Amino acid sequence: MSNSPRISIIVPVYNTGKYVEKCLKSLINQTYSNLEIICVDDGSKDNSVEIISEIQKTDSRIILYQNEHSGASVARNLGIEKSTGEYLSFIDSDDWVFLTLYKTFVNYLEKYKQISLNTTKLPLDIYMFNASAYVEGQNDVIPKTFFDFADWNNHKNKYTIHTFDDCMRPFSRNLSAANKIYRKGFLIENNIKFPENLKYEDQYFGLKTFLRAKSILINDAIFYRYRNMTDTSSTLEVTPKVFDIFKIVDLVEDEIYKLHKYESVKYALFQYKFNSYITHYKYCPKDLCKKYFEEMKVRLLDAEKRNLNPQIYSRLRNYNLFEKVKNSTFEEFDNYIL
Repeated sequence: MSNSPRISIIVPVYNTGKYVEKCLKSLINQTYSNLEIICVDDGSKDNSVEIISEIQKTDSRIILYQNEHSGASVARNLGIEKSTGEYLSFIDSDDWVFLTLYKTFVNYLEKYKQISLNTTKLPLDIYMFNASAYVEGQNDVIPKTFFDFADWNNHKNKYTIHTFDDCMRPFSRNLSAANKIYRKGFLIENNIKFPENLKYEDQYFGLKTFLRAKSILINDAIFYRYRNMTDTSSTLEVTPKVFDIFKIVDLVEDEIYKLHKYESVKYALFQYKFNSYITHYKYCPKDLCKKYFEEMKVRLLDAEKRNLNPQIYSRLRNYNLFEKVKNSTFEEFDNYIL
C-alpha cells in the first residue's frame, strides 16, 4: 500500500455535531488506508470540534484545523493548501460515503494508467462517481442520482476518457464537488480554487474544473449519500446571500467565454440561468423578493438576446418558467411561485 497514492479528504465543518461522527466513521473505515482526513472547522458553535477531537484520538490520519466562521469555500481552500495527497476529495460533514469509495477509485486509476500509457499518456484529472439523497427522518433514499451515462457522448465503457465537450448536460448536477476526486496537480496548475465569500461555490468550481480537465473518468455507481432537507442544509437557508447566485452565474459565464465555449453550450447555459435564478428565488427574504425578481428579469431578458434562436430555446426543459418571468409582474410571479 506504500506505493499507492495518498488521497487527501477535505471536510469543511460548521455546526454539524449531529452528523459529523457518521461522516468521519465512513472515512476512517474505508477499505483503502492511505488517506489524509483534513477537517476544517469553520467556527462551529456546537460540539462539532469536541466530537472530531475524540475521534482524532483513535486515528492519526485525522487532522483538525480551526478557523473563524468564513464559509465553506475558505475552509476547502485551506484544506487544499494544507493537503499532502496526490488526489483530493471533498466531503460535506453532514454526509457520508460508502466504505469502498477510495479503493474503487484506486482500482480505476491503476487501470486508467495502463490504458493511457498506450494512448493519451495524460494523468487523470477528475474521477466522478454517483451520489443520491437521503431524506432526514425517513429510511428511504431518493433514487435520483447526480448523473447518468446517457448524459455523455462517446461513452464506450467505464474506462472511456472524457472531456467537457462530451457532456450533453454540462450544467446539471455534474457541478457538485462532493462526487469527484481531483488530481491536486491539476487544480494547482490551473489555479483553481473555490470562490470565497460567495454561496453556491460548487457551481463555479465544478464548471471551471470540467472545462479545463483533459481527462475525466466516470463511474455511475453510487458511493455518496447526501442529506436532503436537514436543518443544517445551506440550500434551505433564507438569506440575502441568495443574491450570490447572480455572481456565481456571471463567473461561470466568464469561464465559458474565456475558453471560447459559448456557441457550443449557449442553449444549455440559457437553461442553466433561468433554472438557477428561479430555483433560488424561494430562498430570498420576503422584503427582498421584488428586488431579486427585477434583477432576475433583466438578466434573463438580456440572455435571451444573445444570439439565440427562439425555435430552439422555446423547447428547453422548464422553459415555461422563463416565460413566466418574462411576461409577469412581480406580484403575478410571486403568487405563481407560492
